Amino acid sequence: MVSKFEHLKLPRINIELPRRANPGFGGNKRPNISEHSKHLLGKISILTEPVKEKTNPFRFDPKLIFKLKMAKQGYISDDLVTLTGLNCLAREPNKAIVVFSSDNELTEFKKRLENYSQIEDGPKYEYLGAIDDVVPLEREDRIGRLLELKPVESDELAPLDLELWHTGDRQEMRKYLDGITEILEYLSSDTAPMRMSDRYIGEYLCIARIKVTHEVLELLLEVEIVKEIDRPPQPAFESTADYNLPIVSFPEVVSPPEDNCGILVIDSGVQRGHPLIAPVLGEAEVFPDANRQFIKGGPDDVNGHGTNVAGIAIYGDVENCIKQRSFDPTAWLFSARVTNDDNQYDEDLLVETQLDQAIRAFVEQYPNCKVINISLGNADQIYRDGLKQFRLAAKIDEIAYQYQDKNIVFVISAGNAFYEEAKSDEQLRTDYPNYLLKKSARIIDPATSAIALTVGSLSFGRGSITEPSDVGRQAIAKLLGYPSPFTRTGFGVDGMIKPDVVDFGGDLVLDFSYRESRESLGLPKTPKTNILSDNVAGVSVRTLSKDYYSSLFQLCSGTSFAAPRVANLAAQLFTKYPDASSNLIRALIVNSAVLPKEIPPEFQCKSGQPQGEKTKTIKNQLAIYGYGQPELQRAMYSAENYVVLSEDNISIKVGSFHIYEIPQLPSDFLKKQGTRILSITLAFDPPTRPTRGDSYLGVTMEFDLFKGIDREIVRNAYETATKTSLPDESPDNTKTKLKEKHGAGIEVTLSPSSTVRKKGTIQRGQVEIFDRSTKYDQGNMTLIVSCNRKWAKPDEIKIQRYALVACISHSDPTVDLYNRMKNQIEPRERIRGRI
Repeated sequence: MVSKFEHLKLPRINIELPRRANPGFGGNKRPNISEHSKHLLGKISILTEPVKEKTNPFRFDPKLIFKLKMAKQGYISDDLVTLTGLNCLAREPNKAIVVFSSDNELTEFKKRLENYSQIEDGPKYEYLGAIDDVVPLEREDRIGRLLELKPVESDELAPLDLELWHTGDRQEMRKYLDGITEILEYLSSDTAPMRMSDRYIGEYLCIARIKVTHEVLELLLEVEIVKEIDRPPQPAFESTADYNLPIVSFPEVVSPPEDNCGILVIDSGVQRGHPLIAPVLGEAEVFPDANRQFIKGGPDDVNGHGTNVAGIAIYGDVENCIKQRSFDPTAWLFSARVTNDDNQYDEDLLVETQLDQAIRAFVEQYPNCKVINISLGNADQIYRDGLKQFRLAAKIDEIAYQYQDKNIVFVISAGNAFYEEAKSDEQLRTDYPNYLLKKSARIIDPATSAIALTVGSLSFGRGSITEPSDVGRQAIAKLLGYPSPFTRTGFGVDGMIKPDVVDFGGDLVLDFSYRESRESLGLPKTPKTNILSDNVAGVSVRTLSKDYYSSLFQLCSGTSFAAPRVANLAAQLFTKYPDASSNLIRALIVNSAVLPKEIPPEFQCKSGQPQGEKTKTIKNQLAIYGYGQPELQRAMYSAENYVVLSEDNISIKVGSFHIYEIPQLPSDFLKKQGTRILSITLAFDPPTRPTRGDSYLGVTMEFDLFKGIDREIVRNAYETATKTSLPDESPDNTKTKLKEKHGAGIEVTLSPSSTVRKKGTIQRGQVEIFDRSTKYDQGNMTLIVSCNRKWAKPDEIKIQRYALVACISHSDPTVDLYNRMKNQIEPRERIRGRI
């Protein structure tokens, strides 16, 4: 029996060190300032001319919107852009800055360029040298990816999502939308009833759902204030099959305690009458179609997908519940239905509106509704390197930030990929798992959400139960813990590690016997992988069925059913720790995650592998598995040989450092043979902005760990770096200088590296401590946590909250690590409490 001990407090040193501010610009010094200035002035002259000449029924109070293309090493801060008479709208991944000006003559910009061209005044405006070119936005810049893939036909009245450049003034954006609405009504006719059916104006987003003809679309694509027009997203669902287990007498399901955490499932609804759902259901509603004009069946689930997801969300491992003949719900269920009987979103409503209203309604009414499961995704919105954040994912991050006081954890499925390039059934088998790393298998919207936990899928490693002897029916993954052959992979926006974690979602079975029977009958072979089963007993996930009157249970496969397993885990943690922040819950989940024991050889790090190849292998592991598969007991409790130290709801000034100590590792921990793991996990929830291609996150955080060096030496080094104005003494170089002076061995080299992990809002670095490892027996370790300002303005964002978890474990259960660490920590905490 494994012991269940409460986690311990992570000792913190009450010191906060400010970081030195970054300069406002950087760039190339031009060899010929005068020529460069003339070039930019010429481009401005060309840029300002068309504004006076263009005519368009959608032209309102005009804004001159264009791009500043930056030099390779060029950078200009938002403040300097403003001083130039411009307003920053967005920063693109290629470093271009999209700006606007209400002054169509660009008077201040031209004045500064003219002064910049003068040798004696050049240094005053040296930052303008970072600008390579000034270019207008073209029609093609405003066409969204889905619209590019499927253009509007000449005779089509198409529902489209219209996004405007947000100037920062909500009242002004409302006027723009009102103006577009009036013009659409004026241009509308009985044969083409054009209109604006929905709108959303947020802090950074201004979007509307419109229905227009091809001709009117072309007019809108020429309007400066239009950022993008795209086709609306549509949800993607997995297929399911009834699992005709004999309906036995289960004990009556007892509702969970009133204070237990609740999970909101945003999906196709839920079957309220299901005997395993009814006692656990808090509320079910349709959003936002209160009049039932689009969704006519009410909150009940017609498709079945929502019921499938909900069953796993409230019971976790449904298969185990069936085996035990006992269903003990661990969480309350709330359901928001957002799709109709045909699994479609309402074409007149923004998905963002539905999501926003559903979440606000439940979270504000039910304080215990803290976990939100979204197992929906837009298969056409595949993330590619260099893209900015998708709109729906950005909305989720915005809600998570706005509702920090509610401590919501979003759990989102990574999405399902299908190997379209496969030319035969066999190729699915022979190319697995390498095809999972193809660009077409990357995660989809909204799985790119930065603050949500994104969940990929694992195989159970089983074959068909119904036909185990049929060699013609072959599971693709076959081994326990191998990635499901449909799971989507990372990385995410700005290179964030995505998915964050993985869990069981099933496998796929190829039916070769069907193909052979066709050949024996003289029929042509199937051209591709048309005979593919994802709902076979043994390889699939067991969950609840909407058609409970004929079968209580159903078989499913997909990442949709991996996500609610993690949502259930998050809910149980919230029930255990009701005062925990959402950051701590995320940190505990990621900290508990481990790679499966069996992973494909292609993703295994091999002994003697060159460092370059090893780094690539680790990145492939992260892209497939994230940080691994979480485990409830590891997240919830410590044990004799497994200790979790944590700090929660810590506020740090943006631009500062915090210092922590990890107590001296016990001697028997270091001497006893076995696997020793040390890990650090950091979670924070920063402001985000989808218009920023330079950094989606307004604030970033990172950490470094030192061993075998006195804490005061580390502290003094960082403190000195914060006081100096010399670039080579900046805090970013402090670690390097400490290693140069005191030896490379003082750094605990965590994997993945800081460069890789610091791009996300949930970060874990870990190291295996070998017998030959040094300095772990030389006193306490020092942990430095830093908070860095990106685009967040100092007068608006001063504080960032975070949670931190340190974990030390030994594979030998006889190592009494917990009590040794506890005896070191508790006296310090008593002293700290008296200070």
